[in-house]
Amino acid sequence: MRRLFLPLAVLALAACSSEPAEQESAEDFADRIGQAGESAQLDPSQPDPDAPNTANDAPPAGADLTRLAKLGDIGGVNLGPRDGGCTLMVGSEEMLIAAGMRDKALPGKAVVRVGNSLTMVDADVGGLDAIKSGTTFNGEGFTITVAPAAGDQQSRPANVTVRDASGKTQTYSGNWICA
Repeated sequence: MRRLFLPLAVLALAACSSEPAEQESAEDFADRIGQAGESAQLDPSQPDPDAPNTANDAPPAGADLTRLAKLGDIGGVNLGPRDGGCTLMVGSEEMLIAAGMRDKALPGKAVVRVGNSLTMVDADVGGLDAIKSGTTFNGEGFTITVAPAAGDQQSRPANVTVRDASGKTQTYSGNWICA
């Protein structure tokens, strides 16, 4: 009997002393974990999930323009009218998305992420065919040259060279996937 009484007494005391807990606000939680007024430090090579998903014409000041990062959410990016496009995949990460019209007199557009910001770049004239076969994209202070393997397959290996205005370069190898 004693064995049964002790656990029941503990449960009864716990039930009597239970009062509804006050709901903690988001600010209180941030204060408690030490992040009030500061954003979590993210890996600079990865996109900030809270960054706007729209693109700027100019890259952010001080960014390493040769270092492309995973695009992340590009839902608010306007590549303009297009008949198709291509994506540079490095491993499982999208690093550049380009689009263009079939009209060879028109340039295409692309978006990349540099300095944790989405940035628009313009393709040379040549339309969608030039984008699919490989072209150069020009941004403010940098160029991106895409050189896919020969052929017309939907997915081909590609080498990409990014060069800033000072001549610094970075190369990437991946797949150029076009639709």
